[in-house]
Amino acid sequence: MKRISLFFILFLGIFSINSQGRIRIAYIDMEYILENLPEYQTALKELDMKANKWKAEIEKRTQEINDMKISLEQEKVLLTKELLQEKEEEIKFKEKSLLKYQLEKFGPEGDYILQKQNLVVPVQDRVFNATAKLVQSSKYDIIFDKSNDKMGIIYTNPKMDISDKILKLIKKEKGIEKRKEDKKKRAKERKQKLSEAQKKRAELAAKRKKEREERRKKMLEERRKKREANTEKKSKEQSNEKEKESKAEKTKEQSTDENKDQDLKVENKPKKLSKEELAEQRKKAREERRKRILEERRKRKEEKQKNNK
Repeated sequence: MKRISLFFILFLGIFSINSQGRIRIAYIDMEYILENLPEYQTALKELDMKANKWKAEIEKRTQEINDMKISLEQEKVLLTKELLQEKEEEIKFKEKSLLKYQLEKFGPEGDYILQKQNLVVPVQDRVFNATAKLVQSSKYDIIFDKSNDKMGIIYTNPKMDISDKILKLIKKEKGIEKRKEDKKKRAKERKQKLSEAQKKRAELAAKRKKEREERRKKMLEERRKKREANTEKKSKEQSNEKEKESKAEKTKEQSTDENKDQDLKVENKPKKLSKEELAEQRKKAREERRKRILEERRKRKEEKQKNNK
């Protein structure tokens, strides 16, 4: 009855459109389209993995309950009435818990239905959006879904099948989306590379600054050591000069003492010489002493000039 009503409504729609002009009718095979979409197959696999996990849990609990029933049947004659009732209540509790788990996972509003909507519906929406765009661009008037049994379609002409066009349009849109994502990814990578380049430049600048500071400290240290070496050298030279002057003074004193001794010897000699000869001898002695003193002073002066150079 529903199928007849649907065809009657369709006939009226086609008649009203035909009265205005030529109509364009096409159909799609939703099952064929979904089977050729990788994301749909991935979503189904993910859903099947979860469903198999839930089924394994249900089978495990069912086997556990069956084992409890077998064990109770074997031990029934040995148990007291109270203990028997306790074990039966435990089995009933586990059966209720299992039923609740089954409804939570595979019931009309269970996790399987909800997750199927979350995983599959977005893919189906993509198909519907692509169909809507194709309808607008190709100006189709009516499009059927061949895989929908409720439509009651008995025969379709393969030439009217636009499923491949829908797949092509979906792939095209996915390509556009992928190019946009790649563009965003490249922009993000460029930004990241720019940030890394800036970071490297900052690190390089800091490294160069540190190297300059180290060179400056090294140069200042070398200058300090050089000044200390020069100061030490001058101090040594002054010490040597003082030592030489001290030695020269001692030599002078010794020379003076020797001259005095000679004068005393001359004075203590018997006065065999005449006064003129004795005066001449003393004059020569004084002249020699003066020459020695001048010679010593000249030598000290030359040594001092040499050290200053």
